[in-house]
Amino acid sequence: MVMHPTHIQLTYVSQYYFVSFRMDTFPKCSVCHKEFTLKGPVPYLLPCLHAVCEKCVTSAAGGVISCSTCQREVNLTDTSLQKDAVRQKEIFHLTVKHRPTELLCTHDDDGNQAVCWCQDCEEFLCEYCQNMHSSFKLSRNHAVHNFGDISPQNLEIETNCSIHERYPLDLFDKSCDMCICSQCRRGEHADHEVDYLDEAAEEVTQRIEQHGKDLSALLSRQQTHLQSIRQDTQLTNRTQDTLRKTIEHTFRSLRSQLDQREKELLIDLESQTRETKATLHALEASCEEHHARCTDISGYIRKCLLYASKSVLLQLETTVEGMTRTCLETPSPETHDVPEAVVNTNGLSKLKSDMSGFGNISTLKEDSEGGTPEDKQTQTDDDYLSDLEQKHEMMLAEKDQRCQVACKTINHLQTSLIGFPTEGCVHLLMTGVADRRMVLHCLRLKYDKDRANLHRIHINTEGDLVNRKSDTRPAGVGGMKKYSGTCSTAPLPRAGCPQYWEIVSRVCLDETLRENWLILEVSVCQEEQRDVCHWIGRSPSSYSINVFRCPTHGGICRETRKEGKPVLCLPDTLPNTAGASHTLHYGVVYDDARKKIAFIDVKENKVMSTLDNVDTSQPLWPMFGVYNPDLLTVSMTLVVGSDINMTEEKRAMIVKALS
Repeated sequence: MVMHPTHIQLTYVSQYYFVSFRMDTFPKCSVCHKEFTLKGPVPYLLPCLHAVCEKCVTSAAGGVISCSTCQREVNLTDTSLQKDAVRQKEIFHLTVKHRPTELLCTHDDDGNQAVCWCQDCEEFLCEYCQNMHSSFKLSRNHAVHNFGDISPQNLEIETNCSIHERYPLDLFDKSCDMCICSQCRRGEHADHEVDYLDEAAEEVTQRIEQHGKDLSALLSRQQTHLQSIRQDTQLTNRTQDTLRKTIEHTFRSLRSQLDQREKELLIDLESQTRETKATLHALEASCEEHHARCTDISGYIRKCLLYASKSVLLQLETTVEGMTRTCLETPSPETHDVPEAVVNTNGLSKLKSDMSGFGNISTLKEDSEGGTPEDKQTQTDDDYLSDLEQKHEMMLAEKDQRCQVACKTINHLQTSLIGFPTEGCVHLLMTGVADRRMVLHCLRLKYDKDRANLHRIHINTEGDLVNRKSDTRPAGVGGMKKYSGTCSTAPLPRAGCPQYWEIVSRVCLDETLRENWLILEVSVCQEEQRDVCHWIGRSPSSYSINVFRCPTHGGICRETRKEGKPVLCLPDTLPNTAGASHTLHYGVVYDDARKKIAFIDVKENKVMSTLDNVDTSQPLWPMFGVYNPDLLTVSMTLVVGSDINMTEEKRAMIVKALS
């Protein structure tokens, strides 16, 4: 509904809004970021409800404006922008309230400082002109407001009809969607549905107020969710600090005990070897003394043989013989049996093994189930650690409770988002591991109508992909030439979390399929593979599920393929008989972080196939193909975003597929 903005009195101001910006802030252009001023470029309203100045509109490169606030692009050749009357009024009010010194008297351009505003004349007046204005008969009853008394409500201006200048626009033509006067009502608008402008404006006001209330409730829920996330972040930081102190204290105690044990072992070793070393020292001294005596006698014998005469030798024989006999008869020291000292390292391997797994970071529930009394007895400073464990248990319990609240909040939030424009929705998936949850993003994919191969398929008025050529729309220049289908309007984002969408296909066989005919295909592939052939599943860097007449099983099967090669074939997809009709409902999960793609049969509640080691080095494009219009009819519907019915069974299947 298009209405003159000055005729809509919005009593709804900020009662229902939860806004994070100050209302007294001057609005800025979403392109050049300059503040709007009363005498500057006029603001224009973008479809995203952000404002752009007239200068940026006229100088837009290529006729395209990119909003820096929400990153949406607007093609000016397709979209006609209107002046933003709401922000114009806001700029006027803010200027009067905060910058009144910038306003000069507009009567005769006398240059004096303005002090008031005439609502009827739409002029600023100085004190002199105000006195003159109130003295004239024609203007003495005008609504003149001092700057301090001006509010958004008293800035309304009666606007007369551009055709019948004497008559005000006090009616609204619902058929023509425009404001008219009473004379227009008698003319060309005589047979149209017409309502009083005040009543029409009141209806619009109530609807806008309701939109504001809905958004206020949504913002409140989002604020609650954000607060919960921030509290969880603070809780995680506190838990990290506590555990860091626990780890540092524990290992300081372990190092202290190891040092003490090392000193005890060294003292014990010294005590045990002292007696043995004394005995060995005494034996060594005795042996050295006997060795010295024998050495001296042996030396003297060599000298006798060298220097003594025959008579001297005869005299010395008895003495030498006696000394030699003494040395030979002296008993040699007994060999001492020295005990071998060893360190008892029994259990060292087990100690090393225990140390390698000691202190794993895990939930307290896992610790309590896997721990043993012996483990607890080996802990150092039991009282200190016990106190920390109790605190840690309380924090984990609190965090788990907050995660449950966050899960319910997101589910409730997604329910409320139905009917609002969004780029998808998210769900929390329970993984079965304590304190571990998976975020699932339900994408808002769209068929790319401009890339559709209209020589073979078309997208009907309901938005379904049909395996028939269009009877009304000729093939476009930019459409695909080989592939019998189309792609999405954008590649899959690298979100770091699982992404999900579904397709529902209605298949009707006109005759029994006898060759290996394709029926439909859902796949993802790299950009350069999108139009290399009529069947994406044969291409490298592609991952697909296709329904076709299988030569191996002789019936109609579902086959998953990875990088051009078949992985799994599931038979009995639908009866291969003329006139058979069936609905196929498949889901696709893409996880760039885990490098996985999974295909789910939603009707049968089972995971058909999970493909691992997916090449995510380049962006992947969702592809949709339908085939053989002479033999069968296929109508494929894309189910995305909040339109997906996320049941508990479906959540469990997605978790199973990615496990």
